[in-house]
Amino acid sequence: MNKTLVQVLGAVAYGELKAHEKANEQAAAALDDASRRRFRKVAAEELRHYKGFIKRLQALGADPDRAMNPYRVPLDRYHSHDTTDAVASGVFDYLGEGVADDLLHWLRQVVDPETAAFIDTVVADEVEHEAAAAAQLRSLLAEAPHGKRRAARAAQQMLMHMVWSGRDRPATFAAFLRLGRPGELLGALAAGHVRRMRAIGLGPVGLPVPLP
Repeated sequence: MNKTLVQVLGAVAYGELKAHEKANEQAAAALDDASRRRFRKVAAEELRHYKGFIKRLQALGADPDRAMNPYRVPLDRYHSHDTTDAVASGVFDYLGEGVADDLLHWLRQVVDPETAAFIDTVVADEVEHEAAAAAQLRSLLAEAPHGKRRAARAAQQMLMHMVWSGRDRPATFAAFLRLGRPGELLGALAAGHVRRMRAIGLGPVGLPVPLP
């Protein structure tokens, strides 16, 4: 059994479970039927992803609960962020899911063929999720007072919150670097952040830029 791969898949599986729970919450809070249907669809897809990664852990001979356990506290802590500011909430969700997507693109390069094939189906769903989230956030920023300035501040807060959430578990997240191609992983995370900020009309440090 590749213990490092099991650690990483445990983190990814628990992240998918949290994404499922978040989408369910968003569906319950939706103000219109179209939004409710969209979030329910996302919730169902995130649940499929979670169950698929659980199956991959089992196929590797690992205990899924044990694999996920080290990541429960930091990921619960990250997802516990709550705000009444719709702009901040949208930015946290959009960029947080983006980090997960970048991890998946890297992960498929360093895993076994069976796991890579499953990740391809997950990525196909996530591309649609990200496009919808970006469009919704652009619309929100265009309508909200000082939308881009608030989004830039929220993006900085999101990165600090992510670091703070994993502050006491650095060794668990180091498994991602140990699994392979750490330079590609860090490059993908940095490039993904820049691309998503540009997609909502902001530069990497929060300065406004023309929308693509």
